[in-house]
Amino acid sequence: MELRWLDDFCALARTRHFSRAADERHVSQPTFSRRIKLLEEEMGVLLIDRNSLPLQLTPAGEVFLVSCEDISARLRQTKSQCQALDQQQQEQLTLATSQALLLSFLPAWRQQLENSNIGNDQLDVNLSACNWLGSEYSQALMQGQCDLLLSYWHPAMQLDVELNEQEAMYLTLGHDQLLPISACDKQGSPAFNLSKPKTSSRGHIPYIAYHDQTLLAQVITTQVQPWFDGNLVMVNENSQAVNSKALIQEGFGLGWLPKSLVQSELDQGLLQVAGDNSWHIGLQIRLYRRRHNANSHLDRWWQALQASITPQG
Repeated sequence: MELRWLDDFCALARTRHFSRAADERHVSQPTFSRRIKLLEEEMGVLLIDRNSLPLQLTPAGEVFLVSCEDISARLRQTKSQCQALDQQQQEQLTLATSQALLLSFLPAWRQQLENSNIGNDQLDVNLSACNWLGSEYSQALMQGQCDLLLSYWHPAMQLDVELNEQEAMYLTLGHDQLLPISACDKQGSPAFNLSKPKTSSRGHIPYIAYHDQTLLAQVITTQVQPWFDGNLVMVNENSQAVNSKALIQEGFGLGWLPKSLVQSELDQGLLQVAGDNSWHIGLQIRLYRRRHNANSHLDRWWQALQASITPQG
């Protein structure tokens, strides 16, 4: 049985006339009559009393009409829901980012989007991206696994090579700092201090490092690691700043963390900055997209976001 036959039958029951029902269904009368006949053969009963004028439904036809109208209405409703869901999916924008930005920057930024009526609800965050390393972010963006990439940026990172201006574009959403962070000693001072290297009982500073494939490791390697002396000894290596923060807070060592990720702990005196400005590294927070993304909604969303950003001097 074809579903269109149900609408044919409903049209015939409503008009009680083959010709008018055929016109309503936009088919020829012979075709329409043949479809009604096929429907009756499928049901195994006569549904139409063709000897009456106007046409009448048989008792079986009256029973069938009730189910027919219900099935047809449910089908239209389901079709409408599916189309609405498909449209919603087409308008969704998938965003990839790190754990640090997911926790420290994304919530407030999404609130800004909502306040600006840009479309916070259309951002679908890919949580699996939180475990990616370095180039996996740029590869995912260029391969279409995500529409947007929210990332820290520094000239020492490889992003400018991997996301060159011919293939990608970006907006600068904010700034952050990568700071040397330590837990506090009993006096509330940094337990490990770059200005006083021999602060541990073993005569060295335990260093909580990043995996060498991470973006933050690329920055530290070029910006501050050349100035490390023999007193800074790696005791742990992490791929996520959130994990490093937990170890640092427990007093296992010193490490570089985004300021936004530890601002609350700094304000409460639970953590301390463990070095002067010469050890601080400035970071940008950038939002990247492919230039040739086929999602037309992305273009409109991006233009609205771009217009909402106040130029920074």
